[in-house]
Amino acid sequence: MTAITIDLTSRITQDDETETFSRHAQGQLTEEGDVTRISYAEEGDIPVKMLLKENELLIRRGVDSNNYSLMKFIPGEKGNCRYVVEGRRMDMTSVTNLLEYQSQDDGSRKLRVEYDLFNGLYLIGNYAVTLIFT
Repeated sequence: MTAITIDLTSRITQDDETETFSRHAQGQLTEEGDVTRISYAEEGDIPVKMLLKENELLIRRGVDSNNYSLMKFIPGEKGNCRYVVEGRRMDMTSVTNLLEYQSQDDGSRKLRVEYDLFNGLYLIGNYAVTLIFT
């Protein structure tokens, strides 16, 4: 495991409104062959775990089995997503428009994912997330 600093930027567009959030966190990065694992705590106490394979990203975020989200991203495909809040489950679908993971000239790594999130046929919003690991 390698200790990393994560700079996260998230842009969310819902209806005609767009919000951008930036966060910083300390985390861990592990690479085994073509598999990269990233873990960190969001807002200080919400664990986030990512599993990145070639053209596939899984993200689990949450504190326990009654409060978590599980998302799957594969470019050009629909992925099943699950949100559980206070034990109540909502199944959603993501459509991944972009998934990039690249090494940068300064030695950092950059992960970008852009996706649309649907509840049934209803578009909840468009999301663009960029993480830079140093």
